[in-house]
Amino acid sequence: MKTNTTSLLDIAYSEVEDKLSKPANINKYKQFMSKFIQKNQKELYANIPRKMIYYSDTDVENWFNATGISKAKIKEAIKGTYYSSIGNFNPRYAKDESTMALLCMVRYFFLNEKKYKKEYEISLINLSFSGKMYTSIFYGSFQYEPADYVMDYVVNYMLNNKYDIVKYGNVIGAVRSIANTWIDSYKDRFKSFTDEDCVYLIQQLHNRIGSFMHNIAELYYEAYENKDNYITYDSDDLSEDNFRLVDNDSFKISTIVTNTINEITNKNVDYVNCKRASNDTVKFDELKNIIDSVTSNEANIPILKEFISIMVSLYFSQSKGKDILDISFISFSIKPTPNSKDKNVLRKKELMDIILINNSENFKRRRNRKATESAYYRSFNAYMALMIQKANK
Repeated sequence: MKTNTTSLLDIAYSEVEDKLSKPANINKYKQFMSKFIQKNQKELYANIPRKMIYYSDTDVENWFNATGISKAKIKEAIKGTYYSSIGNFNPRYAKDESTMALLCMVRYFFLNEKKYKKEYEISLINLSFSGKMYTSIFYGSFQYEPADYVMDYVVNYMLNNKYDIVKYGNVIGAVRSIANTWIDSYKDRFKSFTDEDCVYLIQQLHNRIGSFMHNIAELYYEAYENKDNYITYDSDDLSEDNFRLVDNDSFKISTIVTNTINEITNKNVDYVNCKRASNDTVKFDELKNIIDSVTSNEANIPILKEFISIMVSLYFSQSKGKDILDISFISFSIKPTPNSKDKNVLRKKELMDIILINNSENFKRRRNRKATESAYYRSFNAYMALMIQKANK
């Protein structure tokens, strides 16, 4: 097979070069990147990867519009490459117009670095944090957003100076360093820029960011599996971020969680409790579909376990009798806590968001209205509380 085609250089790079030769387009691109960095500032400057940095289709359209680069031209260039006709070509993102146009943009600023030092830097950030790079890698490494308290343990007790995140202090610094090392390692390929070079370049950047994320994910899951050894809860003081449970309570909660998970996953959706937990906003059929989606996907089970554990632990921390069969457990579980700063309440809400976002298109579309969001929370909390009672009679 002929692999020395130069379609990306001849068509895509020529298009990028033409559009970036106009100062107005570069200025609009810098404005786009300024907004992107500002929008994701918290995640970019976090001391460890904690939350997804979303690079949406809207972001892609916005930067194409800002630069004036024609997506159709990039698509035409990809069609002319040696790999375009290979159905299962790896890496798949070599066929992504945005990724390949960003690679061409990096080359343009790299070759003109003396004139465009700042632009060169932000183009590296843009490519590195684009949808097929950091965003995709984060999702593949964690799938669900990591728990802050576990990540805090990783930061405080498991990281050392061999990790880039420690050397540079934040996510953007570490990834920028990875990107700079990447480009320094393959300057010759950036100069020749055949289609084969382009494929190699983006695969290498993806692999390097992937290794960075994989190393952190390994530590995270190690800490998560052993969290019972270092997470303590203090029931005497609700003002603390965490609350300590006596050994007997820990055993009780563990048993309750196990019984509930077995009840939920080994049987069909409980129609009686589903009807009791539904409301005017979240109708019976919708709640049934949400629960069915959650319980039929094994990837949801670990997060559901943590959700139930926190749900019961919060109730135990304020209840003298600690009887989950009491009606007070239901009322406590569905009571809104919009202004709480308690770390465990916030984590419970975070887990509920993850569950609902991944299992309800309606929730994703309608959650902007606080009243609607609260109705979904109430309904899901009610169903889980009722199932906890049913499983532990």
